[in-house]
Amino acid sequence: MISYTDDELDFVSEIFNIGVNKAAASLGVLVDREISLSVPNLCLIQAIDLVSELCMTTDTVCGVFKRIAEPLDSYAMILFPKQESLKLVRYVLPPAMAGEPQEQFYGDAIIEIGNILIGAGLGSIADSFGIAINLDLPVVYIEHPSEFFLRSIVIDDLCEYFLNIRISMAVENTALTFYWDFLLPDNTFAFLKNHMSRLMAGPTGQCGNALV
Repeated sequence: MISYTDDELDFVSEIFNIGVNKAAASLGVLVDREISLSVPNLCLIQAIDLVSELCMTTDTVCGVFKRIAEPLDSYAMILFPKQESLKLVRYVLPPAMAGEPQEQFYGDAIIEIGNILIGAGLGSIADSFGIAINLDLPVVYIEHPSEFFLRSIVIDDLCEYFLNIRISMAVENTALTFYWDFLLPDNTFAFLKNHMSRLMAGPTGQCGNALV
């Protein structure tokens, strides 16, 4: 299996941190709230353990999911706690709709928010790596996290590992915390590694000691 070095993982973390920060800034303008981010958490997960490792709650979530086509075959998703995310919908509604039932506009508003977070984040990340990405249309599921992941992610029989990059996001002056997740199957590791090597190439062409 293709492995990543410490320096490569640090590099990926920084690239994703910059990209998701830009996405958070875009969302902050839309909801008129500051969005704070955690440090990216990078984790190599065995495919057989993927669903159990990714589940962060037993509560119902609203997930916005996008598949990224080859050559960067991967997944991007935003996971909101269902009840708290209704507050986020309220922030994006025009003032004239403030008195309307939030559930009426919930799906469209969540898709818009998910598009902003995934599109802006991955756009910046793709620019940093100098690659083009093709995104499928967003899909929204409201269900238990395990059901969401089982429905969204295709695990190839030859896939043994996924690299998961998770960043938690919190909305200022609210109890709302949600998650920006990126999943890269091991059959795409070489593609990403090649682009990293080109960007990181130094005088010696070495990037440190492998972790995996």
